[in-house]
Amino acid sequence: MSTARRPASELPSDPAHLRLIYTHGHPAIPYGDEDTLEPWHVSIRAFHDEEEECEGGCTEACDRLIRDGSEVGYVRLWRLRDYTGVDRWMVADAESGDLESIAAVVLDNGDYSAAFEEAIECPVGDLLILDRVFLAKPWRGFGLGPVFAAEAVRRLSGGCCAVAAEPGMAEWPDSREEVTAAYRAAAKEKIAALWQSIGFHAFQRGVQLLDTSLQEPVDLHQQRRNDLDELAAAYQDHLSGQSATPATKPPLATAAPLPAPPPAPADAPHSPSGPVETVAEGGDGLAAATSLSDLQQDCATSGWSRSDREIALKAAEQSTGDTDLRDLAAEVEGAHFGLRAAWAAALTFPGRCFNLYPFRQDLAALGPLADVWVYGSNLNGRYQGRSHAVGGDCQHSRPLTPRTERMPLAQLIEMGSFWEWNGPSCAFCHGWSGQRLTPAQHAHYLSVAGDYRR
Repeated sequence: MSTARRPASELPSDPAHLRLIYTHGHPAIPYGDEDTLEPWHVSIRAFHDEEEECEGGCTEACDRLIRDGSEVGYVRLWRLRDYTGVDRWMVADAESGDLESIAAVVLDNGDYSAAFEEAIECPVGDLLILDRVFLAKPWRGFGLGPVFAAEAVRRLSGGCCAVAAEPGMAEWPDSREEVTAAYRAAAKEKIAALWQSIGFHAFQRGVQLLDTSLQEPVDLHQQRRNDLDELAAAYQDHLSGQSATPATKPPLATAAPLPAPPPAPADAPHSPSGPVETVAEGGDGLAAATSLSDLQQDCATSGWSRSDREIALKAAEQSTGDTDLRDLAAEVEGAHFGLRAAWAAALTFPGRCFNLYPFRQDLAALGPLADVWVYGSNLNGRYQGRSHAVGGDCQHSRPLTPRTERMPLAQLIEMGSFWEWNGPSCAFCHGWSGQRLTPAQHAHYLSVAGDYRR
């Protein structure tokens, strides 16, 4: 498809299994401005295919994914209703500055402006505002944003004479110093082009309008549906190619010996007479520096095949603090299930091994730990039952797969819903696993945890 930058082989799952769920709630007797401004949330959710059987058999988590899916993004829209006897500009202004900036362009003293009436074929009815389209990073770069925006507009624009949008930056880069005037202009231009692909046209002061009475948006919507069909077909071709050629990875030299454990850093403590505290630091199960040696030790005492061990060790060597372990998990998918569990356990740590207390008391104390990736079966608490960790440290642990939920540690700590919903923590895993810590993260953890360490 023309708007996709990434190949279909990089998709997290089949886009044909995505589903859009529309929600809007209000009290039986609306109050305030609810008759004039309606919020709509469109959840984009990935569902487990009922016909697809997971390796090793499906679990209760699969049943929940078949029934409820897992959110991978959303579309946020607002319906600004006409003829309610309330000043629509004032209502929009009371809600947010973003809505006010749009209302100020299309309205004049509560009515549609002369410029708006000239731009729209039949300027009578409500106004739908496309506020934001968000996709999780694994789903970005395939041209899916306009597809979902067009679908949401198609279903929510009935009775609306137009749809308005104001392209702008939805997220900031890690360093805000990078955000220059040129950066902002490029970002807005890029997003404006995406909305133009579904029928929006430039209006005034950065606002774009889509005329719902025209045929153009209908035709472009169909083109975006065709794009999605092509993307899903390309993904299926990719899966078929994998099935037809199971040896997709480079052949490994079966005669080669297993790699030796990496040498200790020059400044690493090695004397047995050193402080007990120092010796324990390297073996606390948190440091990424011991991941490969831990897995090598498991491999040395197991009956796993040499080829499976080599595959798992090679995948472990690729891991960094920024790696999405769900992607690497695909490389060990064909290995023995016990080796897969050992591999995940070597690259992650169960929540029970990490003392969260000082950080929950002071979130700022996280420092570099804020970006530690956390994995679990149900971190967002969308499904009944508890979240469980990955890696085999607990009898309830889940395998690490592309469907595993992932978020930064700072986000998990701030999610009151997780701690309230999760109830009493599992004594073995505490409901989550963290990606093992880089040297800088590990040193920071030890310096802050201090007296709290177990």
